[in-house]
Amino acid sequence: MPRATTKKNMRGTRIRRPAIALVILIGVAAAARAEEPFRIGVVEDLNGTYSGNGGPNSVLATKMAVEDFGGAVLGRPIEVIGVDHQTKPDIGVTLTRQLIDQSHVSMINTGGSSGVGVAVQNVAKERRITSIQSGNYAASIAGKSCSPYGTQWAVSTVALARAAAGALLRAGAKTWYVIEADYTFGHDLANDVQQTVEAGGGKVVGRTLHPLATTDMSSPLLQAQASRADIIAFANAGPDLVNSVKQAKEFGITNTAALLVFINNVVAMGLNTAQGLRFPVSFYWDSNDPSRAFAKRFMARNGGTAPGMSHGMSYVATLHYLQAVQKVGSDDPVAVNKAMREMPFTDGMLNNPRIQTNGSVAMDLMLVQVKTPAESKYANDVYKVLDKVPADKLFPTAEQSGCTQLQQ
Repeated sequence: MPRATTKKNMRGTRIRRPAIALVILIGVAAAARAEEPFRIGVVEDLNGTYSGNGGPNSVLATKMAVEDFGGAVLGRPIEVIGVDHQTKPDIGVTLTRQLIDQSHVSMINTGGSSGVGVAVQNVAKERRITSIQSGNYAASIAGKSCSPYGTQWAVSTVALARAAAGALLRAGAKTWYVIEADYTFGHDLANDVQQTVEAGGGKVVGRTLHPLATTDMSSPLLQAQASRADIIAFANAGPDLVNSVKQAKEFGITNTAALLVFINNVVAMGLNTAQGLRFPVSFYWDSNDPSRAFAKRFMARNGGTAPGMSHGMSYVATLHYLQAVQKVGSDDPVAVNKAMREMPFTDGMLNNPRIQTNGSVAMDLMLVQVKTPAESKYANDVYKVLDKVPADKLFPTAEQSGCTQLQQ
């Protein structure tokens, strides 16, 4: 192999030409990186089953956070790219790799499917990219599948189960039947309900699976009714939950419990059907002044659709992330995620939030009840807040979560 040629400078020092070329290439690459926009990817269900829970409005909420931050960071304009994972983990993985390799994103916001969320977080962890989970609730995301560069803003299934099932157990509901969606989120939520019920002295007498996007819930509902359980709990979400509640009412089944409900689900059911339902939420647009201010601007841009939990979390998480990037002066995932866990929250929209070392965003939850048609006074006036449940009663500690990659 021929040797690299050398020449002497004016002082007689020999300089290797390949070294000069390498320095030049690194300098050119750094300059190109500095001129390129700072990009955030939103990997969401934009058109499918869960698009109302997050979807295009999660992209909008992310963009609003960017605008409110000032539109630029590290001297670069911020660009938001939304892609549709179609609730398929393999598509989510492919899109995530494209966002990293071709668009050079610094952060990925994921919602719309916990199965996709776990897969996307795994890719981001492998590639050392910050990820936030704004709309994926499976406990494994901040548990056995956790990432030192990831945070879960969607309330985990453990916290949901403890908040919803705990209240019903205290009210005397001792026997339970669970109808669960047959994928990661449904299994995690059903398992967490069972653990909560059994820990509270109750018993789960049966569980029935149903495929995602099931339109006819009659078979699982009749099985649950035949069990004579005190409570029939729905470990599903989105249109599946809407169908479950509507069809339960048609069958005269009233002893039901919804565990994860979004405001768009309540709107889809209608207050006549949904009135009286009680469940925990992390964000309600009409609960305080900062939430109302955000919601009014949000609704003015999307035809009047109220922001739900995933939209509120997309906004708050993106704003918090950008503040951390600004503080540390880079998008380095280790430094940024350390800062995110240490910094105070400035948005005022959540109740006593903090980020645990496993990435779980713990906060007080609101226990709400759906209003009657007579109680609702204006558009999207659908909840009354009954109580607030402290985070320390709901969220497992980082050490209890099963996460083996805790940030130091």
